[in-house]
Amino acid sequence: YYLHNMITNKNIPVVIIHSTYKEYLKVNLEITGKNNKIFLIGDDAVKYLEELNNVTYVNIEKYKNKPSINKCHKSFVNYSSNNSNFEWICFERVFILKYFMEEYNLKSIFHSDSDNILLFDINDYSFEKDIAYCRNNNYHEHRMSNSIHVGLLNINFCNKFIELYKDLYVNKSKFYLIKNKIDYHTNEYGNYERGGICDMTLYYILANENIIDVENLLYPKNNVVFINNINNGEGYESKTQYSLKNNILHLKFTKNNKCFITDEINNKELQIFNIHFQGGAKRLLNQELKKYL
Repeated sequence: YYLHNMITNKNIPVVIIHSTYKEYLKVNLEITGKNNKIFLIGDDAVKYLEELNNVTYVNIEKYKNKPSINKCHKSFVNYSSNNSNFEWICFERVFILKYFMEEYNLKSIFHSDSDNILLFDINDYSFEKDIAYCRNNNYHEHRMSNSIHVGLLNINFCNKFIELYKDLYVNKSKFYLIKNKIDYHTNEYGNYERGGICDMTLYYILANENIIDVENLLYPKNNVVFINNINNGEGYESKTQYSLKNNILHLKFTKNNKCFITDEINNKELQIFNIHFQGGAKRLLNQELKKYL
């Protein structure tokens, strides 16, 4: 009851799901944990990180062994060029978030990828809707990719995601929603190239089909914005909206953890709330970074 009361008073915790120890995870927790209460859902290899300030460890195994998750896993088909286990883990985390929120009686959580840092208290951001994540523009018909590397999520989001998953993979009543994208990514030999269907496809469908009402975190608010990826300049208007330096987002650090990027379309600077060190950029999420923050 106490936790539930906290959430209704806008005390939204950050949740990071990550198994196996990585140095960048520790740095992330140290930076994000300066201003946020964090639940780290992971395996024994990351348990010791609960010693860090504002970090509470939750064992992932009790969720992974849920019969309902295992049942859905049996219906999973990897329509992607990526590794099947990797893709399933991305889907599975939404199932895990549902059980986690139910167990801890949480109304809302803010999900963050383990390679995404938050520079400020997420409770200081004025959300307009109950669900919010990155709604990338569909620059071509088959991109269909939204992201929860930063995302305000609730039980309704999880339930709708799981329902959609079943309609795509179990009873296939909505398979038509992904068929054209599968065909687009499949060559004549049946091999998947350049992506395919992933959890981000489902986030796109949930928002695009108006199954849930989603606030787009890529839109600036009070001159503050969430970024998609440090590896590119994609913003809410263009793939090349923000200035790059050496093929990486050009970040300008100032005092008090503030960091700015240049919006080249609107010719102004925006303060950023997060930095997503996706892919190979994880190497930049290191102890050296803490000198700037």
